[in-house]
Amino acid sequence: MLTLSMYLAGTIKKDNEDPNESFWTEANLKEIEATLAPNKTLFLNPAHRTDDLSDNHSVFGRDMLQVFSSNFVFVDARARRGLGVGAEMMWAKMNKVPVVTWAPIDTHYKRANASVLNVTIENYIHPFVLSLSDVIVSSPKEGALWMKQYLDDPSSFEIKDADHVKSAMKHYKASQLEVDLPMQSLMNSCESFKNRVESLSQAETITS
Repeated sequence: MLTLSMYLAGTIKKDNEDPNESFWTEANLKEIEATLAPNKTLFLNPAHRTDDLSDNHSVFGRDMLQVFSSNFVFVDARARRGLGVGAEMMWAKMNKVPVVTWAPIDTHYKRANASVLNVTIENYIHPFVLSLSDVIVSSPKEGALWMKQYLDDPSSFEIKDADHVKSAMKHYKASQLEVDLPMQSLMNSCESFKNRVESLSQAETITS
């Protein structure tokens, strides 16, 4: 039996948010616990805390530390989410922490049809949600079942990491940069920007 630490992204209810907004419920958590049994689930909820919330650097550090230290990040992406959730997903990928995203069909980030910059896209999933998730599920139970399968044989799963982000940039350069006229114009108007874009090579490590 294992004790699993699971960071819950998208949990905090702020005073100015719509009371009809989606949030994790006790029923959700009990379903996850039951599905992962006999393993024990330790939920890391960024809303459960007694630290000094006026210390912004510490608040950020606590959340990033919990993401870094977790076995899984479970994201509630049924509705529009804020800056924090995206940062948590990216930080998880930078540290190869599996990200499970709850995004049923025809919710904010996953639609049968969507119009993006006047382009109609079928079976649309927001590119950041798709790229920063290891799996997208339609329910908490489906997410927990995926975690259980992962725990049974981690070697059979390819968990995204920083290299996945880099590979997306390389893919864009190889497949789309040549036809992306606004990007071409930007590169032609700024030598340092062009050099930075062109510096991304197969052997390079991305640095600031």
